[in-house]
Amino acid sequence: MASRRRQILEAGFARLEAILIASGFNTNAGQSVLLNETPELGQDDPDVVIAMLIGDDEPKQQGNKVFLELPIELQAIAKVAKPDVPADDWHPWIAVEDLLEDIKRAWELDDRSLGGLLSCEMERGVTRTAEREAGSTTVGLAITYSLRYSERWGQPEL
Repeated sequence: MASRRRQILEAGFARLEAILIASGFNTNAGQSVLLNETPELGQDDPDVVIAMLIGDDEPKQQGNKVFLELPIELQAIAKVAKPDVPADDWHPWIAVEDLLEDIKRAWELDDRSLGGLLSCEMERGVTRTAEREAGSTTVGLAITYSLRYSERWGQPEL
């Protein structure tokens, strides 16, 4: 059986992959979800992507179990320009805000314990705008979440 941490990551990733226009979302970013990488988007890449960055888990309490807090950063990334669309018709910050809305709608479901995998409901942290560096091909922002879970000593699946 997979570890509790892996199950949590897979459940969160699956929620992001569900982001499709056909499912009522603003974007099809669910087709382009990346794990632990923040890309620069080139001409052949999708116009928008979501990057799920896994932070360092931190033990909070120890006894019969280890209680951990795992930070997750979800990045909404959009191309600055699209060669096939006139500049007046492509607004990258609108695309990023649409992505942020999609992320919140997909991630913050009624079940914020990820099917009971978390010890308590996830907590939302800050939303920060990524500063665009000169020459960068993308704009974006990130929203953080804190996921708390426990695992038994020597049995990370429990």
